[in-house]
Amino acid sequence: MVAGSNPAVPTFCEILTRSRKQQTNERLVDDALETVYLLLGIIGFMALIAVFFFGGFVVLDFLFSRFGGDS
Repeated sequence: MVAGSNPAVPTFCEILTRSRKQQTNERLVDDALETVYLLLGIIGFMALIAVFFFGGFVVLDFLFSRFGGDS
């Protein structure tokens, strides 16, 4: 990579060396990976919220429960 160049913008030499099919396949793989990473991030964030939410109930139940069972 040349100093001051933008890797997101292909140069003329790169366009000539890559075939159109190769560019299309790479783009499809990149798009698929971005989608998978996005879904994993959303699911992971929801799981984190669920852990804190239900974990809070467990902590509160432990702190404010009555001792000795049913009376």
